[in-house]
Amino acid sequence: MIPTRTNVLGFFATPVLILRPPITHPSEILMTTGLKPLTDAEAREVELVFRLTKSHLGFVPNSMRTMARQPAILSSFTLMVGNILGQPSDAKSPIWLGIRLVIKNVIWSLRNMRSKDRLPLALKNLVAHVTSGAAGCRYCQAHTIGEARDQGVPIEKLEAVWEFDRSDLFDEAEKSALRFALAAGSHPNGVTADHFADLRKHYTEDQIVELGATIALFGFLNRWNDTFATTLEPESAAFANQHLSASGWEIGKHG
Repeated sequence: MIPTRTNVLGFFATPVLILRPPITHPSEILMTTGLKPLTDAEAREVELVFRLTKSHLGFVPNSMRTMARQPAILSSFTLMVGNILGQPSDAKSPIWLGIRLVIKNVIWSLRNMRSKDRLPLALKNLVAHVTSGAAGCRYCQAHTIGEARDQGVPIEKLEAVWEFDRSDLFDEAEKSALRFALAAGSHPNGVTADHFADLRKHYTEDQIVELGATIALFGFLNRWNDTFATTLEPESAAFANQHLSASGWEIGKHG
């Protein structure tokens, strides 16, 4: 991490000193896969998802094999893709397989919600806030900082989030997750092997997938809200103005 005068909270005119990963084009980053894709034998629990995917594509993408560590996330992603893109006209999978997937998704989601290994929502909101800031989405920045407050994160800590790497308010596990979020939300993506080595000191591979899914979810929401210039709700705008303006936040096109 290096200091810079660039403000990643939307690249506003007012310079703010924050920590940002060096920008390196992905082709210049030499790293092994962040998480090894699971084999069919290692991912027997999600055989149904793999079967459906193979019937459409002829193979299972390694992105889904990595995601398979979290069956609820994988099945939810698969259903979302189907709902957005639709099914190919020559799809070979019978409809009952899709119904089975919906049922499995409910079961896996209930298990996921009860898991003691699930990461705290407060941490995931901070991760979402930092990755949204790196992407420049002011709407999502306002929402995630408010959600973090609702999950009990102290105001002092919220206001120090852009100085997390040098703040005593954040423990080493939080700093690792936020460094990952900042690098992943930047363009081009700045994640390196060092980020994964650091994450493994604090999180299991299942939890790293959970962090990655949080970042990816807000990649979707960042683009959605910036594309449609979603109007920010008054409550969220007021809280963001009060606690983020010192870091350069402005409502911009979301007003």
